[in-house]
Amino acid sequence: MKQAFTQPHSVRISGIGGQGNVLMGIILAEALIIQGNWVVQTQSYGAQVRGGLSYCDVLFNSEPIDYPKAHSFELIYSMHQTAVNAHVPLLHVNGVLIVDSTLVSSIPKEGVRMTRKIIQKPVTELTEKKFGSTLPANMVGLGLIARAGSFVTTQSLKEAMTKHIKAKYVEMNAQAIDFGYSLIEKSYSIRRERIDSVGRGFE
Repeated sequence: MKQAFTQPHSVRISGIGGQGNVLMGIILAEALIIQGNWVVQTQSYGAQVRGGLSYCDVLFNSEPIDYPKAHSFELIYSMHQTAVNAHVPLLHVNGVLIVDSTLVSSIPKEGVRMTRKIIQKPVTELTEKKFGSTLPANMVGLGLIARAGSFVTTQSLKEAMTKHIKAKYVEMNAQAIDFGYSLIEKSYSIRRERIDSVGRGFE
């Protein structure tokens, strides 16, 4: 008997090479596995490893995932203007868009038309003020994702993070996850929307 598959949730974390967005995706994927999900994580780099467009996709579901690629995303986290320009057209209707406004000065009009769930925080700037370094900005971003998307816990993110961060930096990165979580108050339930659903219930 052929097994039925449900459509997975989809997240894209995008930036430029050197910002740590791929590491974010790897840690997010592992955290979701810790929580008992089926997960697919893929990544892509531009021609330039540092300074070129790069992104990491995480698909997750409570059931097996039959196709390891998404063409649109319920949540997009963008760390650079180049990334948000490239990937905002892939956001689901009524999806969640989070941007680091230190490096993103404007939201493309496609994003404004697609959703009102747009979170803009100067993540890199706030990270430097808080920790004296921009290095844990990607962990701050994971905290933002945890709060905004309501599908992953900070506890599981921290557990996953310890596998990828040198021991002497674990405490700082754990604090960075909590700091990101504290930056916003509102959470959303990520879900798929029909195009004709924009209007009533659109938030």
